[in-house]
Amino acid sequence: MKILQTILSCLLITLMGGHLVAQEKTKGIIMELVSGEKIEAAQIQNLRTKAEVKTNGDGSFAIDANINDHLLIKAVGYEQDTVFIYDTSLRRIYLNRMNNVIELSEVVVERMTDSRLAAEIQREKTLGKYSDASQNRGGVRISPSRIFSKEGKQARSNYKLLVDEREKRAVDRKFTENLIKELTPLNGSDLALFKERFRPSYKFIQNSSQETLKVYIMDSYKKFNEKK
Repeated sequence: MKILQTILSCLLITLMGGHLVAQEKTKGIIMELVSGEKIEAAQIQNLRTKAEVKTNGDGSFAIDANINDHLLIKAVGYEQDTVFIYDTSLRRIYLNRMNNVIELSEVVVERMTDSRLAAEIQREKTLGKYSDASQNRGGVRISPSRIFSKEGKQARSNYKLLVDEREKRAVDRKFTENLIKELTPLNGSDLALFKERFRPSYKFIQNSSQETLKVYIMDSYKKFNEKK
């Protein structure tokens, strides 16, 4: 009986230990999208656990969260947003002010959360459409003025900028430093150089399994050593 109790106690401790390891503190800073101004008293909620915290005076926060959790971010005067946790690194989260029209630039696009990025992609896609509904008869007609208008060209340029960022993030979330470190001894500047030189395409990432990506990394590491 005592042996059974000991086994059960050890099992319970192991399970609790595993839970404690899995539940980590996710740290971040909440800032205004365009200016980068830090936002105090922003509310962060883990949608899975319902745990809530607020940012400090410097915009920083720490909350218990696991990989694949979603955080709901709210702040007075700002549009609320949702952030997906895909790694444990420090997060810089940018919120857009209420009713603020975003002037897109590479820096601003890189700061956007995934949900904000998706919303802007849809908006620019709609603005840049080449066709409109005919008022005289059914169907769709081509609108030359819209195709060649300054607004139409700008919308299509913005759309490409946004989609490029979305594809970049898709690659970054699979071709990670942690995965490379698991498969190679690379670190520091060599790791950064390897990531830049052998960064896979978005199409490759979309069409490859995790095992295929691992094989690609190991093959690329051999080539990397040959060129050193």
